[in-house]
Amino acid sequence: MDANSSKQYVNEIPEKFADIKSEWLQLLMQIGYVACGQGKPTAAVSIFEAIAAVRPNSELPLIGLAVSLVNLGKLTAACDVLVERSAKINPNNQLAKTVAAMIFRMVKEFQASDILIDEIIADGTDPEAVNFAKNLKNENFIYLRSKGN
Repeated sequence: MDANSSKQYVNEIPEKFADIKSEWLQLLMQIGYVACGQGKPTAAVSIFEAIAAVRPNSELPLIGLAVSLVNLGKLTAACDVLVERSAKINPNNQLAKTVAAMIFRMVKEFQASDILIDEIIADGTDPEAVNFAKNLKNENFIYLRSKGN
């Protein structure tokens, strides 16, 4: 393989991987969240990055990636994923906004967090995001504050 042929895969998904079944990717998403929950956030980051590579127009793996980065203590990187990647794909994803609000709480940016939380609750289109946002707003989240940098 010469330098030019290997270079083509740096920014492109090889055709043979472009049509991976959605069910497989959903299973990988679940595996990524399980890995994160089982104390293997580095593995979860790899899984979510791989899914994002084959579904570059979906913000869903980016939300998982952000959660994984939070578990690694990389809060700035997690925010960057949500703001610079996920929001460009779907700026109206309420779950992504709620994860961003959680991260803001972790870094003691309570006003920014409350603004997002109030927007999510007022929007009301995603019941799970609304529930998550209400819990963020109503809880003390001492644990989250202690993890902030």
